[in-house]
Amino acid sequence: MTYLDHARLTAADFTEFEQLVAADPDQRPALHADWHVVLASTRRDGDQWESSFAVFKPCDARAGIDFGDETYVQVYFDENGRALPDQPHHPVPVPALAAELAEHLPGWSVQPCPINPGRDLVELRQRLWGGGPPTWDSVSAPHTALALAGPGGERFLAIRPRPGHELVVRAARPDDDPDYYLSGVKPPARIVFPVDATPATVAADIRDRLAPGYRQAAWQLRTLSFTFATERLQQLSSDYIPETGYPRGRRGKSGAFGSEADRNRAAWRYITTLTDQGPHLAAGIRTAIRLEDRLDSTIAPALGRLSTTEEALARLREVRDAWQGAMAAIIPGHPESDQARDRAEGLRNQEAWEAAAPLRDGPLPVLSAHVAPRVALPVPDRDQQVKAALARTGHPRGDFSVAPAPPLPPVLGIPRRTR
Repeated sequence: MTYLDHARLTAADFTEFEQLVAADPDQRPALHADWHVVLASTRRDGDQWESSFAVFKPCDARAGIDFGDETYVQVYFDENGRALPDQPHHPVPVPALAAELAEHLPGWSVQPCPINPGRDLVELRQRLWGGGPPTWDSVSAPHTALALAGPGGERFLAIRPRPGHELVVRAARPDDDPDYYLSGVKPPARIVFPVDATPATVAADIRDRLAPGYRQAAWQLRTLSFTFATERLQQLSSDYIPETGYPRGRRGKSGAFGSEADRNRAAWRYITTLTDQGPHLAAGIRTAIRLEDRLDSTIAPALGRLSTTEEALARLREVRDAWQGAMAAIIPGHPESDQARDRAEGLRNQEAWEAAAPLRDGPLPVLSAHVAPRVALPVPDRDQQVKAALARTGHPRGDFSVAPAPPLPPVLGIPRRTR
């Protein structure tokens, strides 16, 4: 879906958006509007609106003249139902606190967040993971908002509600956050730092108190979501399809689909979970595994299947990338655009179902549970790892006074894909 830049809209458009959202849904067609409501999500706490937004589409006449076909606009509303036009994303000033925290958190990224009213503040709120309601709304911004990203996949927000107030550090949603169990897994509780807390103190608590608990919670979240998706795919593989009949011994115990295409379409949402979470888990397992695991008769067979799992995940990413490329090449408004989308999705679903076969009963859930106790270990300094490795091999550049590096924890953070 292509969203229209708010700079192309007029004040009259935003007034109409407010009227359409405020009107009873049954009365909207009688307004003879230039816009149609495609989707509206509004919640109220008494007279105040909460987390309200709507998607609009221009009427056919105006679309052809002003905007072209297949163009939508997404608008957020404040607590009084007023539309909030998006403001240009000017460069966000970097507060001194960001540089000071980065100095005490080597290997971390500390970036200021845009906090313009409307979309910026709503998206900032949506990044939170647990910890209760935020201290800001879609109109009133906090004084400071910093996004912290750690080398082990840690994600936090550091918020100063108002000038001269305490600093609140709380968990943010993981990269490629799973569709399932997000509210069921609890991240570490937020920490409120007094106004006079030094950056060194804040950084130490983030690194030593918050980060281990975050890595543990994120690992549990990814494992639960991946395991649930594999179980759903196993169930779908046993469902009844007229062309194939009931699987032996499963008559009466499985669902039914009219065709394999229908089954593959239903499987895509679970395959997406595997594609998102699998690389995090596989990379973490590779990093956390130890020599004794390869000698353990209960774990070694699963480790032997890890390469096949990684190949299947790579193939799924190829399928998704090819589908996204095909969708991007479709010309909006073309007479055959709908048929082209259907063909692209059908091919995607078929190839993804076949590629995901090794994952339905793969080793990742077992291996993820096995290394789970290790994920809270500190992330060692990379330079020290290299020196320790050289020392263990007797390389002339090695510093033999350096102790061998401890086993690495899983690296939960990989480059985030564009949704």
